[in-house]
This record gives sequence, C-alpha cells and structure tokens, in this order.
Amino acid sequence: MPEGWRSERFSTQSDADPKKQTEGAPAKINTSSVSSAQTAASSQPEESKPAVISKIFLPLGDGAGVGAFWSGNDFIIVSDRATQMDTSALQGTGRFANATVQTVGNTTIAAFHFDQVTPLEMHKQPGGWILAVRAENETSRHAVITPQAKDGGLLYPMPQPGRVIEISDPASGARLLVATAVEECPGPLLRRHKLGYEIWPSMQGLVFAIESDQVEVRKGNGGAFLDVLGKDGIPVASGAEGAVADDRVDWSWLGLRALNPAVLKEDYRRRWTQAAMQPPEARGEARLAAARAAFAMGDAREARAILGTAIEDNPELALQPNVTFLEAASELISGNVDGASALANPEAGSDGVLWRGLYMARSGGNPAKAATLLAQGFPNLENYPEPLKKQIQPEIATFIARYGSDEDRSVLEPLPADGRFDLARAFMTLKAGDQDKALAMFSHLASDKRPEIAVVAAEQTLGMKLAAGRIRPAEAAAGYEKLLFAARQAGAEKEVRHGLISALMQTGDWPGALVAADDDMRLFPEDRIALAPQIEQILEHLAATDIQAGSAKSTELIDAVAMIESHVDQIPDGPAKGKILAGLARKLQGLGLPGKAAIAFERALPLASDDSQRAALGAELAQADIDAQRLGQARRALDETQDPGADASLASRRRVITAGLLAREGSRDQAFELLEQDESDAALDLKGRILEEQRKWPDAVLVVGRLATKNLPEVGALNADQQQLAIRLATDAARANDWSTLDRLREWVGGRRMSPERQRIFTLLVTSPEDELRKRSEAQ
Repeated sequence: MPEGWRSERFSTQSDADPKKQTEGAPAKINTSSVSSAQTAASSQPEESKPAVISKIFLPLGDGAGVGAFWSGNDFIIVSDRATQMDTSALQGTGRFANATVQTVGNTTIAAFHFDQVTPLEMHKQPGGWILAVRAENETSRHAVITPQAKDGGLLYPMPQPGRVIEISDPASGARLLVATAVEECPGPLLRRHKLGYEIWPSMQGLVFAIESDQVEVRKGNGGAFLDVLGKDGIPVASGAEGAVADDRVDWSWLGLRALNPAVLKEDYRRRWTQAAMQPPEARGEARLAAARAAFAMGDAREARAILGTAIEDNPELALQPNVTFLEAASELISGNVDGASALANPEAGSDGVLWRGLYMARSGGNPAKAATLLAQGFPNLENYPEPLKKQIQPEIATFIARYGSDEDRSVLEPLPADGRFDLARAFMTLKAGDQDKALAMFSHLASDKRPEIAVVAAEQTLGMKLAAGRIRPAEAAAGYEKLLFAARQAGAEKEVRHGLISALMQTGDWPGALVAADDDMRLFPEDRIALAPQIEQILEHLAATDIQAGSAKSTELIDAVAMIESHVDQIPDGPAKGKILAGLARKLQGLGLPGKAAIAFERALPLASDDSQRAALGAELAQADIDAQRLGQARRALDETQDPGADASLASRRRVITAGLLAREGSRDQAFELLEQDESDAALDLKGRILEEQRKWPDAVLVVGRLATKNLPEVGALNADQQQLAIRLATDAARANDWSTLDRLREWVGGRRMSPERQRIFTLLVTSPEDELRKRSEAQ
C-alpha cells in the first residue's frame, strides 16, 4: 500500500500522487475542492476549520472485487474482502459524514447516507478507490451489456470479475446478488427486466435482483454467469435474444422482449404472483413488473389496470418517467389517444421514436414527421414480442408506406407476404408510380372484411378515380358522404372528410365545402392549421361570387355574408384576406348595409398589396361612407388613399365619387366642373343627375342622351336597366319639350318590348299632343 495510506482509515485527500505525503501523516482535506477551508485563519487549529469534501479515498486494497449501487438515498459499496475501516476521518466532512462500515466474514459493506440522490463517480487508485461527487458538466458512465449464451446459461462479461456476494437491499428487502469486479466496470443506467430477475443500475459491477429461487448467479470465466436450477426452469438464455443497450426504452421501460407466448405468459404469472405476495407497502415495483409483463403479452388494458392500482396506492410512481411512459403506451394501444399525450415528450430519446411516431400518427400530428419517426424505430419491432408486434406492425407499415419519404419506405422492404400488409403494399405500389396497378389493388381491398382496411382502400379508390377523371367531383363527394359512418368506426374519418372537402370544392359547392370543413375542425381541432389554405380558397370564391340582392338568390347572398363573417378571422392577415374582406364589404353594400360595408372596407384597406389597390379600396370605402351619410369620413378616406399613378379607369372612378361627395355637400357646380371632361358612364350618369336636380332639362337631355347612345343597343331586347335609361331620357326630353329627341327615341326603341308598366310610361312620354289629337279624330 502506498505511503500515507497504510492505516485502515478513510482518507479525504485527493487522487493526486499519494507518494508526496509523509508516511503516517494525518489525513488532510482536499484543499483544491474546498475554498472555505482556505479562507480560515492560519492560527486556528486544523480541527476547527470548515470542511466541505468533494472526494474521499476508500482503502479497499488493490485486488478486491468491488460493486456499488444506490438503494434509496443510500449509496452501497460492496467488497469481496474483509477490510476494517475507521470512519472517524469523515466526521464533519459534509456530504460523506454519514457513513457506516460492517464486515461479514470475508465481505465488507460500506453505506453512505445522503439527504437525496447525489451524482457520484468511482475510480480505482493504487491501494483502493476514489469516491467523488461528479461535476455538473460531466455525464455518468454506464455500460452496454451484451450477454453471451454459454453452456445453457448467460455470461455477462466483466473485466477481472470478483466474487458474487448475496445481500438484502436495504431499501426494499429484495434479494440481491452483487457481481463485483477488480477493475472499473460501470453497470447499466436503467433497470433491465429479465425472466426471473432484473439487472439494477450500478456504478460499479453488476447488481442482480433475483425474483426466482431457480436463478443462480456465480463467478464465471470472464464475468458473471447466470443459470437456472431445476429441470422445469425456463432457460435464461432465451432472454439473450436481441440484446441491446441498457438504457433502451423498449426493454427497460416497457419490458418488451422477443420471447414466445408461453414464456411471456409464464413471466406475467410469476410477476403477478410476486406482486400479490408482497406486503401492500412494498408492491409498487412488483406491480410495475407485472404491468410490463402484461403489456409485452399485448394486453394493454390489463397493463393499464395494474398501473392504475399501483399509482393509486403510491402516487409518487406517477412522477417516474418510465412509469409515465408505460402508462401512456398502454393508453395508446388501448385506443385512448388523449391519455397517451406523454409519448409526445422526447425525453425517452432515440429509442422512444417509434412510440412518439405512433402517438403522432394516431393523434393527427404532422403525418410526414410521424412517418419518419416510425421508420426510425421500425427495426425495433423485430425484437418485440409476437402478440404486440402483430397488433401494431401492419398499421405502422401502412402509415410509413402512405406518408413516408422514399428513405422512410426503404425500411419496409421487403414487406412480409402476410395479407395483413396488403394495404401497405398497395401504397408502396402507388408511391412507385404504378397508378393502374395501385388502383386495382385498392379497389380489391375496398371489399375487405376488415373495416380498417376497406375504408382506407375505398377512400383511396375514390381519390384516384377523381384525379384520373374517371368519376365526376359530385360522384366522388357522394361516395365520401356514404363512407363517413364506416370511416368513424374504422378510425379513418379524418382522411375521408378531407376527401369530401376537396370533392365539394371541385364541384364549386363552396358553401357545402365550408360546412364540411367546419365539421372536420369540430371533430379534429388539430386540423385547423392544415385546413387553413382550403378555408381561404373557399372564402375567396364566396367573396367573389356576384349575387344581386333582391334576386331569387338573395338568400344565398345572406348565407354567403354570414359564412364569410364567421370564418374570415381564421385567415392570416395578408392580401388574400384583404380581398375576402373587400368582397364581403361589396355584398354588405348590396344588402343595403353601407355602415357594415364601410367597416369591412376599413379592415381590408391595410391589407392592400399595392398603392393602386389601396386607392381602389379607398374609393369603395368612401362610397360606402357616403351611402351611410358619413360625409366627413368619406372625404378622409379619399384623401388618405390618393395614388398619383392610378390608371385612367381608377382615376375616373375616384373622380366621380369625389364629385358625388361635393354634390351631397351642396357644391353641384363644382362637382359638375370636376367631371366636365369625363365621359365615362358613371360620370355621365352623375352629371345628368346634377342637371336634373338643377332642372336644366335641355342640358340634361344632351348628357343623358350621350349615356343612352353608349348603352342602348341598336337592335334587340332591352334589359331592365336599359329600359329605365330610355324612360329617363324620355322624361328629360319631355320636360325640355324636345320633341325631336322624343321622336327619334320613339323610332329607336319604341318598337321593343318593355315591361307593361314601363311600356305605358314610355308611350305616354314620347307621344306628342298633335299625335294624340290625330288619333282621336281618326277614332271618330
């Protein structure tokens, strides 16, 4: 033993070269890690100096086999040699002060009690071991255990194995077999569950918690050797299949192993029996083991029930991530997606991607991302127990084939010949580009007896036929409608509803498409973001549809306004929303609601894409304000939206609105002067109304005559507006006693059909007194 470390006492010195100390010198505090000791006055006795120790030396000897693990808040160190150690040197050292040492035969057991689990590390040094508090920026060491099947048992390789020591766990009373090692041999980070035993986390050596009296652990050639005693024992070598890293979620948290059903059933029976035999206060871990065994058998409902009882008796279990994960996975497999939200947490790391992906797929998350996660975890399924694998593998394969990238789909090749993978095969064929073959496969599967297969296949068949033009959009919409009930039962309702919305949009049934989208978002709130583009497109068409108020379709106009108003806030601010709001405003204007129309125009104005559109919207806003008798606001709207670069048509429209505002304010001459050179229809109409209001009938005949010349056809029927324009010109000419104009007008349009009332008025206006006297004389 090196100089200075010959006494059988714990030493608080550092792991620096011990030869630098004087032989027989008293143990010293590691001043490199204790700043408070350095600040004490030099005149003080060394015993009175404050000491905060971060590492200690354990004089266990060079050839001793050592194991170390946590038991509750106690850190246990086991040595396969008897070493009498005095712990007085640790008194007053803070973290390591509460220590006990006992020797039993040729075994030494040291226990350090902490107020809470503290990150520690152990390193071998000449003459013993260093136990130290691990730095915050350092990660703990743990092993990848790969057991080797040998001589009917399992060999867990270890460097220079020591004796296997049997002790009782101080915290739980479990029977432990501690496989010690002479050299540094860190154990696993998480528990690993096996048939009849568990491997516990350890800092040094391996710790086996034995559940079956038939399991034996002994020192072997090159490590710890496990075997089963008795003819009826299940060989432990079966647990070596698919050996993986110890922190793997599938094994450590879910208890999944590629064992045959008989072994799984026996494992569940053993663990359930063990849980039942434990006293109530000690059943927590046993129940967790039984829940894992039930889950591995594919009985997620039983696993969920066992976990519920365990958590009810011991609520603290719900705080453990492994318990939370197992409970969420059980809920997911049982069909309760809402109860599985804990799977969305990436805390489980890369090994939890399969379950994160399956949760995302079933909960309606991003399908491409879900497929990628499922593809990453798909190889894990090969080491799953057959009952559980049979439940979820076809579903996962189908989802990857449907939504995954080329790289994702590569993990599926080759697909098993099993008919359960026929739907995945059809999607693989579709993604490969063989449309006709894929359509034939989907059409065949649409009559499958399994509803979860038939509904998806039928939905795909409708979509492919619609895309290929083999059916009309209305036929596809009707087909999707018929599928809805079965889709709800099969868990494929969302996809069918998406197809229905698309088909209705293609038919031009925009109100129906919006109702279908509302139904989808009510049932699947997570779809609100995904459906935003369709909602925007539907609202754009509803806003652009020209439905005149007072027509037979006025009810449709009211419905369109209500739909736009109730959905427009779902659209993000931008030019598209501005167009929708402007369309809404025009419809409100058509319904005789200029005040509401003005509000909609005001909301649309800041969303204009350029100055020209802003000027156009400003003009419409001003007109709505004028119609609502808000002349000051109309003037402000025109002033704030001027655009010197506006084209001639827009400039004319704004000029007419400005002139109309002047006329409303009483400045008719100024309004007329503003429009004097403008010969647009709107300008002629307004100039004619101004002259009519001023009773300047001859001038009004000239202006309205030019408007009639532009808008009344040479021959053919007249629509209602054209008939009204003809009567207007006739009225102005009659008031101006302009019989030449009346004669020309009578010859031009007099022979064309008008409504009875308009015909009577027009005839009365264009008939001169001389004509009336001549008709009377001829009648006599």
